[in-house]
Amino acid sequence: MPVKSKRPRIYSFGQLLVTYSVVLVISLLLLGTVLFAIVFSQLSAVQEQTSRYATVMQLATNITNQREAFNRLLFNSTNETQRIQALSDLKGAEARAKVQLKKLETSYETNPEQYFLLRGLGNGLDFIAQQQELLLQDTPLDVAGFTRYYMIETTYSYLESYVYSRFLSSAVTQDAQAVEQMQSTIANIRLLSLFMVIFFAFLYTLAITLIVRSLVHPLQAMVETAREITKGNLETPDLSASGPSEIRFLEQSLNSMKASLKDRIEALDENAKLEKKIHQQELQQVKVKRELDRARLLTLQAQINPHFLFNAMNTISRTALFEDAEQTSDLVTDLAGIFRYMLDQRTTVPLYEELEFIQKYLKIQKIRFGERLDYKIEAASDVQDILIPPLIIQPLVENSIVHGLEPLEEGGTVHIILELIKKKLFITIGDTGVGITDSDKFQVLESTAKIDNSHIGMTNVLERITLYYGKSAKMEIEQAQPRGTVIRLTLPIRRQDRLGG
Repeated sequence: MPVKSKRPRIYSFGQLLVTYSVVLVISLLLLGTVLFAIVFSQLSAVQEQTSRYATVMQLATNITNQREAFNRLLFNSTNETQRIQALSDLKGAEARAKVQLKKLETSYETNPEQYFLLRGLGNGLDFIAQQQELLLQDTPLDVAGFTRYYMIETTYSYLESYVYSRFLSSAVTQDAQAVEQMQSTIANIRLLSLFMVIFFAFLYTLAITLIVRSLVHPLQAMVETAREITKGNLETPDLSASGPSEIRFLEQSLNSMKASLKDRIEALDENAKLEKKIHQQELQQVKVKRELDRARLLTLQAQINPHFLFNAMNTISRTALFEDAEQTSDLVTDLAGIFRYMLDQRTTVPLYEELEFIQKYLKIQKIRFGERLDYKIEAASDVQDILIPPLIIQPLVENSIVHGLEPLEEGGTVHIILELIKKKLFITIGDTGVGITDSDKFQVLESTAKIDNSHIGMTNVLERITLYYGKSAKMEIEQAQPRGTVIRLTLPIRRQDRLGG
């Protein structure tokens, strides 16, 4: 089983900064502690030397005070009070001298010379104390007493000289060596401190330089990469992961953003090319569809012409047989107008032209059917200029006359209503004829009628308005009461469906 190699741990900028700071502070504290300990030990030695000198001086002073108190006790105490005070001063000086000797005590191994000097001082003070006690017992002094007194005085002088000349000189000589060694140590400490200050200054500068470099170099690389990206150059090499974790995250994010931008731009270029190609194909399809719709629309318009022309010609023929030529002339004039309208190749016409065409058509049908046919047209003034496909009303009127009224011996009425309500044109053609069966209505509305079907006109109208208006156009067929048929067209009116729109 292969052993996974450990990934090197990546520290954050805060962790690096804290680590450097802690290491530096600990190092400074350790150095300061060592230097302070060395200096403190030297100061302790100096203090000990100074204290020893003071003790020696106090010892000499107490020997002198002891000598003075002893002389006052022998020669200047005229009363008991003075005698008691002098004796107290003497005892006090003796006690203090013994304490100071105790402080100055040293071992033979440490300093043999001072060891013997202190032994001599102690023995001398013990001798004086012994002789003073004997002398004070034989007062007033006689010849033997004065001899003892001068022996005591000589010992005092010897001890004072001994302290100053021998013991203090020995202490100073010994301490001179220690002072020289101390001066050498202090000089070494000074050099060490200077060296350590320079070393830590260098170490701190190096740490700061490394930290700044770990930040500045990656940031400069990121700035250069960002500058190239803003210029549109996405082919720059990826940034290498370096520096603290925050910098690495920014570098990886910038690399990801650059790659994402590159992929997005490539995708946009491909989409633009594809959309352009699709748009060209759609334009071509729209153009082909428009031409096909135009051809189909014209074909549908042409399909209804033979039916009407055949009936119209029969009517003119019969009228010419029974009437004078004046009425025939009017019929021919109206028929000529109808022909011109039907042969017009326009795909839209104003509604008022369509109504004029319907008027001429109904006038001819009225002559044909006579009293059996009545008609009425109601058109609001705001619908006159609306553009509609031609021949969408006439087939419905023809269907009402031929299939609704003609089978009835008494005939009937055709009622045409045109209304504009909420941007929608409502065309209603109602008749009082025989009505329409559910089967025929289904065939018309579902566009299943054949070419030779008797309701081909209605089917053609439905297909034409669907081609022109789309699914928003509707045809409704209802059974009228008590009989008859109502056909309602609902046509949306757009801006382009108005004259001048």
